[in-house]
Amino acid sequence: MKKKSLIQQAAVLSAANIATRGLGFVMRVFLSRRMGAEITGVLELASSAHMLWIAPVTAGIPMAVATETAAGRGQQALLAGKRLALRICMVLLPLLALGMPLIVHILGDQRTLPALLCYLPCLPILALSAAVNGYCYGAGDTLPPASSELFEQALRFLLCVLALSALPRLSAGFTAAIPAFATLVGEAAGLWLVLWMLRRNGVPLAGHRDREMEKKLWTLSVPMTWMRLSTAVTRTAGSIMIPLRLRASGLGIAEATARLGMLNGMAMPWVMLPGVFTGALAMVAGPAIARRRDRPETLRSLAVRLTACALAISAPLAVAVSFGAPLLANRLYRQAEVAPLLVQLAPLVPLCGAQQVINGMLTGLERQRGLLCGSLAGSLLTLALDFFLVKKYRLAGCALSRLAGHSVSLAISLVILIREVNRRQHPDRAAQSWPSKA
Repeated sequence: MKKKSLIQQAAVLSAANIATRGLGFVMRVFLSRRMGAEITGVLELASSAHMLWIAPVTAGIPMAVATETAAGRGQQALLAGKRLALRICMVLLPLLALGMPLIVHILGDQRTLPALLCYLPCLPILALSAAVNGYCYGAGDTLPPASSELFEQALRFLLCVLALSALPRLSAGFTAAIPAFATLVGEAAGLWLVLWMLRRNGVPLAGHRDREMEKKLWTLSVPMTWMRLSTAVTRTAGSIMIPLRLRASGLGIAEATARLGMLNGMAMPWVMLPGVFTGALAMVAGPAIARRRDRPETLRSLAVRLTACALAISAPLAVAVSFGAPLLANRLYRQAEVAPLLVQLAPLVPLCGAQQVINGMLTGLERQRGLLCGSLAGSLLTLALDFFLVKKYRLAGCALSRLAGHSVSLAISLVILIREVNRRQHPDRAAQSWPSKA
């Protein structure tokens, strides 16, 4: 595989992300307008559970495989990553299938069942994709995963448009299941494409089992997995709690579910907008930092440039989200209540952008445990504030809790990054801050 520079890798991923997120935004707008806020809320409930159960195979394994691949052990890491991910699936799939009635009961909405059943087969597909994509990132060839994501998103969008147009009178539960089914088909097609591209490049996809490499990947991935699980658990808990707290504030069941759809299905996608670029930077930053762990003279410079770049990208986008809120709310979603929510959430844009890139660098420095602490602290704070603020301030309370939680997570991650860079540059002064010339 031809290795590309850091800028080339980020450019390829950014271009693919722009196209993929662009299609994703158009699809979200189409779904929100076609399905309505209430059905969008049902879909968000099911999606939150889906994000929770895929975390063990999609959180830590890609970055662990990428780190080992960047260190020159790509073939062993790819095969061990595939086996490790599939072994996790063999444990999770029967547990999820048997526990589906309990999951539906916990979500508190029987209409989520069709979507959950469509999401369940995504688990082994995403497990294989996680290992394969991690290998590509570590090897410095971002074209296969970028092409796969774009193909997957385009196919999902096409299936959603065709199915919703052909089946306009389905019940709320089966209507919410259409995007979930489209996700299943799209992810399967995306995996096929990336495997085909790797075979064409002569990358072996089978070989002998390497237990030592599996053990190392497991050790590297566990902190990231716990971090993603904590985020997914709190997101799922929030998706359950927010409608309950909104109902406690005086709203009906349908209106409370609709407000959840406004938050997670309409406002938050725009808040995550810088992920088009900062997500690409984060994925290539981990392997790049890993290659420079033993070169402290270039490590600090790269860390500073990546952090500055993340802020330079996301800060203007925060301004754009704030000023464009009325247009997005009234013209795209036809929901005037989304406008003030977007303005309140706009400061979250640079926080998310910077945190993505800093977390990618910390993974390259093998400081995943620190990431777990920061993520857990921020997620628990968000959940606690949701409980106290949503009843009184409704969606404005949700915005405040998310700003507080992400601020705490970012502060912890930044402190860990500064200390780790200083430790490698000045082992005898590990606790010292970065020199002022940085």
